[in-house]
Amino acid sequence: MAGRSQMLDEAIIIGRRELDSLVAGDVYEAEKLARSREQLLDEAVRGLSGDNLKLLADKLVEMKSLHDEITGEAKRLKQSLKQDLTSMKRQNRRISGYSFGAGNMPRLAKERFLNKKG
Repeated sequence: MAGRSQMLDEAIIIGRRELDSLVAGDVYEAEKLARSREQLLDEAVRGLSGDNLKLLADKLVEMKSLHDEITGEAKRLKQSLKQDLTSMKRQNRRISGYSFGAGNMPRLAKERFLNKKG
Protein backbone atom coordinates (compact mmCIF):
# COMPACT_ATOMS: atom_id res chain seq x y z
CA MET A 1 0.00 0.00 0.00
CA ALA A 2 2.83 2.37 0.79
CA GLY A 3 4.29 1.67 -2.65
CA ARG A 4 1.05 2.66 -4.34
CA SER A 5 0.87 5.83 -2.25
CA GLN A 6 4.41 6.66 -3.31
CA MET A 7 3.46 6.06 -6.98
CA LEU A 8 0.57 8.49 -6.60
CA ASP A 9 2.88 11.08 -5.05
CA GLU A 10 5.27 10.66 -7.95
CA ALA A 11 2.39 10.98 -10.44
CA ILE A 12 1.34 14.23 -8.77
CA ILE A 13 4.90 15.58 -9.05
CA ILE A 14 5.01 14.60 -12.73
CA GLY A 15 1.60 16.22 -13.21
CA ARG A 16 2.87 19.50 -11.78
CA ARG A 17 5.88 19.38 -14.12
CA GLU A 18 3.48 18.67 -16.99
CA LEU A 19 1.39 21.71 -16.05
CA ASP A 20 4.53 23.87 -15.92
CA SER A 21 5.52 22.62 -19.37
CA LEU A 22 2.09 23.50 -20.75
CA VAL A 23 2.24 26.97 -19.22
CA ALA A 24 5.66 27.43 -20.85
CA GLY A 25 4.24 26.20 -24.19
CA ASP A 26 6.41 23.09 -24.43
CA VAL A 27 3.77 20.63 -25.62
CA TYR A 28 6.26 17.91 -26.56
CA GLU A 29 7.67 17.74 -23.04
CA ALA A 30 4.13 17.88 -21.62
CA GLU A 31 3.11 14.95 -23.82
CA LYS A 32 6.07 12.89 -22.64
CA LEU A 33 5.26 13.68 -19.01
CA ALA A 34 1.58 12.86 -19.55
CA ARG A 35 2.45 9.41 -20.84
CA SER A 36 4.69 8.65 -17.85
CA ARG A 37 2.02 10.00 -15.46
CA GLU A 38 -0.58 7.78 -17.11
CA GLN A 39 1.61 4.70 -16.67
CA LEU A 40 2.24 5.46 -13.02
CA LEU A 41 -1.45 5.98 -12.31
CA ASP A 42 -2.37 2.76 -14.09
CA GLU A 43 0.16 0.83 -12.02
CA ALA A 44 -0.94 2.52 -8.79
CA VAL A 45 -4.66 1.71 -9.07
CA ARG A 46 -4.50 -1.61 -10.95
CA GLY A 47 -6.09 -4.38 -8.92
CA LEU A 48 -7.00 -2.25 -5.88
CA SER A 49 -10.12 -3.10 -3.94
CA GLY A 50 -12.69 -0.49 -2.97
CA ASP A 51 -11.45 -0.35 0.62
CA ASN A 52 -7.89 0.35 -0.48
CA LEU A 53 -9.10 3.03 -2.90
CA LYS A 54 -10.81 4.76 0.02
CA LEU A 55 -7.46 4.91 1.83
CA LEU A 56 -5.91 6.67 -1.17
CA ALA A 57 -8.93 8.92 -1.75
CA ASP A 58 -7.19 12.16 -0.71
CA LYS A 59 -4.36 11.64 -3.16
CA LEU A 60 -6.75 10.62 -5.91
CA VAL A 61 -8.83 13.77 -5.34
CA GLU A 62 -5.65 15.86 -5.48
CA MET A 63 -4.69 14.08 -8.70
CA LYS A 64 -8.12 14.82 -10.18
CA SER A 65 -7.90 18.53 -9.36
CA LEU A 66 -4.41 18.64 -10.88
CA HIS A 67 -5.74 16.85 -13.95
CA ASP A 68 -8.51 19.47 -14.23
CA GLU A 69 -5.88 22.23 -14.12
CA ILE A 70 -3.83 20.49 -16.82
CA THR A 71 -6.91 20.07 -19.00
CA GLY A 72 -7.87 23.73 -18.53
CA GLU A 73 -4.38 24.89 -19.50
CA ALA A 74 -4.38 22.60 -22.54
CA LYS A 75 -7.74 24.03 -23.66
CA ARG A 76 -6.42 27.56 -23.20
CA LEU A 77 -3.34 26.71 -25.25
CA LYS A 78 -5.51 25.15 -27.97
CA GLN A 79 -7.71 28.26 -28.12
CA SER A 80 -4.65 30.50 -28.36
CA LEU A 81 -3.27 28.40 -31.21
CA LYS A 82 -6.62 28.50 -33.00
CA GLN A 83 -6.70 32.30 -32.74
CA ASP A 84 -3.14 32.55 -34.06
CA LEU A 85 -3.94 30.33 -37.04
CA THR A 86 -7.10 32.31 -37.83
CA SER A 87 -5.13 35.53 -37.66
CA MET A 88 -2.44 34.16 -39.97
CA LYS A 89 -5.09 33.00 -42.44
CA ARG A 90 -6.67 36.48 -42.52
CA GLN A 91 -3.28 38.10 -42.94
CA ASN A 92 -2.39 35.72 -45.77
CA ARG A 93 -5.65 36.58 -47.57
CA ARG A 94 -4.97 40.28 -47.12
CA ILE A 95 -1.43 40.02 -48.49
CA SER A 96 -2.64 37.89 -51.40
CA GLY A 97 -5.20 40.59 -52.19
CA TYR A 98 -2.50 43.26 -52.26
CA SER A 99 -0.36 41.09 -54.49
CA PHE A 100 -3.19 40.49 -56.93
CA GLY A 101 -4.07 44.21 -56.93
CA ALA A 102 -0.48 45.08 -57.78
CA GLY A 103 -0.72 43.03 -60.97
CA ASN A 104 0.93 39.88 -59.69
CA MET A 105 -1.33 37.06 -60.83
CA PRO A 106 -0.83 33.52 -59.68
CA ARG A 107 0.50 31.17 -62.34
CA LEU A 108 -2.71 29.16 -62.48
CA ALA A 109 -4.78 32.29 -63.09
CA LYS A 110 -2.53 33.29 -66.02
CA GLU A 111 -2.92 29.88 -67.63
CA ARG A 112 -6.73 30.16 -67.65
CA PHE A 113 -6.76 33.13 -70.01
CA LEU A 114 -6.59 32.68 -73.77
CA ASN A 115 -3.67 33.98 -75.75
CA LYS A 116 -5.17 36.12 -78.56
CA LYS A 117 -1.86 36.50 -80.38
CA GLY A 118 -0.99 32.91 -80.94
